[in-house]
Amino acid sequence: MSSSMKRRDQTEKTRRTFATSIWPRLLALTFAVLIVGLIGLKISATDSFVINRHQFGSGNALKAPLRIAFLSDLHVRNTPDQFEKLDSILNVVEALNVDIILLGGDYTGEGAAETALFRDQLLEKMAHFPQIAPTYAILGNHEWWTANDWEAAITGTGIELIENQQRPLNFEQGRICLRGLGDAYAGHYHPLPFTDTCKGIPITLTHDPLAIESDDQSGLYLAGHTHCGQIRLPLIGAPWAPTRASEEYHCGVGAADNKVWLVSAGLGTSIIPARFGTTAAIELITLH
Repeated sequence: MSSSMKRRDQTEKTRRTFATSIWPRLLALTFAVLIVGLIGLKISATDSFVINRHQFGSGNALKAPLRIAFLSDLHVRNTPDQFEKLDSILNVVEALNVDIILLGGDYTGEGAAETALFRDQLLEKMAHFPQIAPTYAILGNHEWWTANDWEAAITGTGIELIENQQRPLNFEQGRICLRGLGDAYAGHYHPLPFTDTCKGIPITLTHDPLAIESDDQSGLYLAGHTHCGQIRLPLIGAPWAPTRASEEYHCGVGAADNKVWLVSAGLGTSIIPARFGTTAAIELITLH
């Protein structure tokens, strides 16, 4: 083989090697740019939310449907647009004509110093919930992390804190037994079996869905905390969710044994103000 042919052959090999190595990199870069671009588009839409409607049977324990609004992970930040969003949420909940409102924790995601600056303003706004319907709440990990006066401050709003408590609630449609479990993510979950005196459809309100998986009681469980991963990528799903619960408890409706659960994507965001592949939501639950 002549020297010129050898050079051409070597050049062709080099070209093929370069092409083989560069295309995977270009594809990976293109995919990364696409994902970043899509996430960027979603940042401007994080104040939007939908109403998810769910229906669960009561085993003929109710004379008529009972309507529940479940709201979790408000994560209100100290900005005017966030309080405008909270006004929108209040208006939507009022229009839903519900019998009871349940709040699933993480009312803000700010640090202790920033939370102290506007918590009274936030809770003054949240005090409109019990003006719409009886309202019960539990604490999320962010309440425990910014602790001290959350319990007293919430109680002063007319919202009833049901953390590590249970009580029978009577409605025209029938009776439920509402139980609040401490947040597992902050280390405050401990078993609290339903008592014989708490009659009615058993409903459990908690924050981290690990408590659903860990608990041994029957009934309907409501949780949030995970934001359904907040960022869910095509084919991959959520790279991470802040819970030690099994994946089946990370998002949406599920059932096992005598449990039925709903884990909400919540209404706010944390860490970064962005959602992708998930939608903020108010959960409207109808018990038949």
